[in-house]
Amino acid sequence: MKNQTKANDNTSSKGNTWPNSAYLRPAEAAQYTAHSESTLAKLRMRHLRERGPVFIKRGGVVLYRRADLDTWLASFLVE
Repeated sequence: MKNQTKANDNTSSKGNTWPNSAYLRPAEAAQYTAHSESTLAKLRMRHLRERGPVFIKRGGVVLYRRADLDTWLASFLVE
């Protein structure tokens, strides 16, 4: 069989493996932030929300905006 290219290839021209969308699912957000899905899930719990990234939850679907993840990661910069 010949190798077939996926119609839904998530690799951008810069070599990133996450989607080009401004919104990421937890698995994609975990990869983007280098944290585990479990860590992000724990940070969504009410008593830990102030420590984690901002997220959207609608109809049971959790999404993270890439800009919010960048802001959250920037908060860990040490000068």
